[in-house]
Amino acid sequence: MTDCELRELVSTSQEEGFKALFQQYQSYVYTIVWNQLRIVGTAEDAEECISDVFLQVFLHFEEIEDGSLQTYIGTVARHKAIDYVRKLRSVNGHLDDHEELHDIPTDENIQQEIEATMEHKLLYEKIQELGEPDATILILKYFYRRKSKDIARLVHMTPIAVRVRLNRALKKLRQLLTNEEMLR
Repeated sequence: MTDCELRELVSTSQEEGFKALFQQYQSYVYTIVWNQLRIVGTAEDAEECISDVFLQVFLHFEEIEDGSLQTYIGTVARHKAIDYVRKLRSVNGHLDDHEELHDIPTDENIQQEIEATMEHKLLYEKIQELGEPDATILILKYFYRRKSKDIARLVHMTPIAVRVRLNRALKKLRQLLTNEEMLR
């Protein structure tokens, strides 16, 4: 279901629309949350975090720009999961000495940050152009480093079918990116 279809369904029936949104993005959010929480949290912690993610999405649904629903959901999921990890580490006394802190970019890095952001946005847009389930398969494989059998379970395919779709999607993505470069 596309963002527009989801928005239309939500405007018709909030309950049905949010149910459809949850169904569509549940595995995506679970993957993001579990990748953050699996070291310090339990399955119950992940479920609680997922609930908080969807609560925030539902509360701010009208504010989300058209075409950016998945990006918004992914960002909320990542931030909520990081907050949960911090909370769990402080409660359990698991603060690591080498815990990574996000640095604020300096003046000389700002241009690099802007270029990297633009490249990521272009890559994400081209991946989304592939459609489902190819976009989800690529994201799970290369951004979240999931194995084919895990992806297969999430997208309801066989691992072999996932690998075939992945190879075809990569070829299409290369072509889309090559065409984009030629247009510049």
